[in-house]
Amino acid sequence: MLPLLFLLDVTSVQAGDPVVPVKQVMDIEVSNWKQGSTDSVSVLDDPYLEKLFTADFVAAYREASKHPAYDLPEGQTTGSPFDYDPIINGQDSCPIEDLRIEDDGDGQVTALYNNTKCMEGVEQVDQTIIFHVKEEGGAMKIDDLFHVIQGESNDGLKEQMQAIAKQ
Repeated sequence: MLPLLFLLDVTSVQAGDPVVPVKQVMDIEVSNWKQGSTDSVSVLDDPYLEKLFTADFVAAYREASKHPAYDLPEGQTTGSPFDYDPIINGQDSCPIEDLRIEDDGDGQVTALYNNTKCMEGVEQVDQTIIFHVKEEGGAMKIDDLFHVIQGESNDGLKEQMQAIAKQ
């Protein structure tokens, strides 16, 4: 049974507030990484993918998913192109704590959080994701996201997916 969080009407992403889709994505990530959680849900699967992300992002994901990171069951032709959680940019994580979401203006929304508190000997620094959000079809949707590592943002997730699709 999925937590109540996932019963949210993802069609409620209203035009005008770029924080809404970012908050929905990060709420799902918080639930996925909660200690003892066994009901992990990917925001890159239906029904979230098309409701929270732009058509351009969805197209990039669908093309990249033709090159799955894992062997697929017989008869299945697509799967996740990632062998890690591309939203938090990792395979291992502590529960996400101290989540803050800030509207930086001009369609940029930043999510800051700590997901290393349970790891000994790891410097406790905030993780940062910069989301690019734009209006599409009357709703605010995420067009790309960038992880900030040691003060520098990496290639956007959309660009990474496009590179996977070219393999």
